[in-house]
Amino acid sequence: MKRIEESGEISFKQAFVDFWRGLFSFGGRSTRTGYWYGVLMMPLMILMVVTGGIVTLNIILAMTLNKVVGSFLIISLLIETIVYITISIGSTALFFRRMRDVGFKIAPLVIWIVITVLFLWVPFLGFVIRIIDIWLLYALSVPTGHFVKEYQNGFMKFLFESPDTFEFHDDLQVIKFEPDGTEETVVKGRIMERGKVSFKQAVHDFFHGMLSFGGRSTRAGYWKSQILIIPINIVVMGIVIALTVFTFNTISHVLTIMPDLSFGDGLGAFLYIMFIVLLVFLGPGLLIAGLMIPIGVANWSVMVRRLRDVGLKLKTMFIGWGIMAILDSIVWGIFMVGYGSSQGMLWALLWEFGIDLIIQIVFLCLPTGAMATQKESSILFENKATF
Repeated sequence: MKRIEESGEISFKQAFVDFWRGLFSFGGRSTRTGYWYGVLMMPLMILMVVTGGIVTLNIILAMTLNKVVGSFLIISLLIETIVYITISIGSTALFFRRMRDVGFKIAPLVIWIVITVLFLWVPFLGFVIRIIDIWLLYALSVPTGHFVKEYQNGFMKFLFESPDTFEFHDDLQVIKFEPDGTEETVVKGRIMERGKVSFKQAVHDFFHGMLSFGGRSTRAGYWKSQILIIPINIVVMGIVIALTVFTFNTISHVLTIMPDLSFGDGLGAFLYIMFIVLLVFLGPGLLIAGLMIPIGVANWSVMVRRLRDVGLKLKTMFIGWGIMAILDSIVWGIFMVGYGSSQGMLWALLWEFGIDLIIQIVFLCLPTGAMATQKESSILFENKATF
């Protein structure tokens, strides 16, 4: 397999090709865009095609022959297992390349993978591993070379590369000359909204900046894109609910009459249930998921850009989301104990989707630079000089 060394702007096509060409390329580097394209798009499409195709062929053969073809089911299971293992290897290699691109050395990554595999289900250690995984999500979202610097601490030296050994690529940095003769450094492929943003530009930036976590979106740019996205989400939710109700009603009806059927008719009824689940529920469900995941990622990106435009740094966002997740878990436990399972779940959901939504809306409605600081080296907030 070819060693993958990504830099600059990465298209979806290149990310797709790099995933397969770099199936065992653990020592190369993948950019932020290359990583998220690979991990969010390609494996889902492959699983949809392979798994959906195999299940469909199984049901067609079973309905045609009026019996379950055991040997074919075993072959299908082997094929699905091979596909799953192949994608897992490629995803792990992609993880290594992205972490090396932000500045990690390969030895601590190997140790972390071993610890995760061996101790994930140990009660307390498993909780710690999941907390660290949240931080790793942040690490996977930062720009190239984010952790590269001269560290004095020995443990930090063990984790991260130094500037002497890390090769930086500046091919995304370009100089833009303004009409008044001043110069401005621009990062290609990054959404940087300023001033008035039209509805057309907001929608364009939403989809064009699907993986642009490092730019900025104005208040108008964010909410104008939501005018399009929120109705799409409502329609999709309605379709999913309708498919779910139809599928479960059909299954319930068939199950009520199955005790009165003979063996042959019972097998036919079972195959009919599988056919309904695949064609009416599972098939459209996978298709909708395949279409909505890119929109969900783009929505996450524009929210990150909006919060950065308010003045928050990326680490501040993850700290806030982590605190909200912990509070939600505590509230869920309190409501479930105090009100019982069904009523407690209802109150917990109202809290999670109500209070969390209000908090996020408040932050998303703040004007540009509202939370920026005058401090030159603030850890949590952007500097006002950049606004």
